[in-house]
Amino acid sequence: MSSIQRISGHRAKLDLNLIVSLDALLRERSVSRAAIEVGLSQPAMSAALARLRRYFGDPLLARVGNSYQLTPLARSLVERTTVAISAVDRVLDAEPGIEIERSSREFTLIMSDYMLAAVGDTITRDLLAQAPHLRINFVQLRPEIVDRASDSLRTADALVVPRGFVSDLPSVDLFSDRWVCVVAEDNEHVGDAIRLDQLTEYPWAVFQTHPHAATTPLHQVRAQGVEPYVQVVGENYLALPYFVAHTDRIALLPERLAARMSGGMGIRSVDFPLNLAPLNHALWWHPMYNADPEHRWLRAQLVKSLE
Repeated sequence: MSSIQRISGHRAKLDLNLIVSLDALLRERSVSRAAIEVGLSQPAMSAALARLRRYFGDPLLARVGNSYQLTPLARSLVERTTVAISAVDRVLDAEPGIEIERSSREFTLIMSDYMLAAVGDTITRDLLAQAPHLRINFVQLRPEIVDRASDSLRTADALVVPRGFVSDLPSVDLFSDRWVCVVAEDNEHVGDAIRLDQLTEYPWAVFQTHPHAATTPLHQVRAQGVEPYVQVVGENYLALPYFVAHTDRIALLPERLAARMSGGMGIRSVDFPLNLAPLNHALWWHPMYNADPEHRWLRAQLVKSLE
């Protein structure tokens, strides 16, 4: 049986234009707001909701006090409806024989300050070398983005974050980065390697972590019986070299970032006496992009660039 024959059966009872109304109703949880978004009158949107309720045999929006809440079935439809809308948009916007070197698409990539400083130039160089008309939009990684990764990736193309923070989304491994210890370039107390006793003798500068992170380098150091004296906490990775330079403080940085910041920043890398698990970075995206040709190209190129 062809796909057209399948649609012409049970689904013929439903005007597929109602998918747009359904999407707006599920997101807005309000008939009036959904009507404004779609460009319908409120009575027309109420009629659309009535048809959707008959089709699904479910109220979809249930009144609780002065507002509407999604029913369990409606909650299960949110993700599917978003994917369906995106798929239809891609079909209608498709251009036969599209070539990546002519694409003017905008890609939005979410990543940490560390990733942007360490590999941002590599990403832009390699992507634009093949597709010079692209626009690449980098967005700062924040805890709330990670906590709602699926929602965040509906409006962004990809998220770069170490494994362990995101699940239940498509992903591909990028690279591993080990932790290295950095001290001031003019620190005369530490040679080419820092001793175990010096880890508690000298103060530390650390970065603010995700509230649910359980395997940060500081956690790993403490798990091995060393209790550092944390003197300074920076908001992000990039602040740490400034808190280490010309002081007796020590810090841990990802190796790729430390290599970039050692020259001219007043810090140097030294051997560390403890074994720390590396950062295993992965690229994550929303399932609605799985079959998108340009998105597939983006994913493959990022893997190639960062391997």
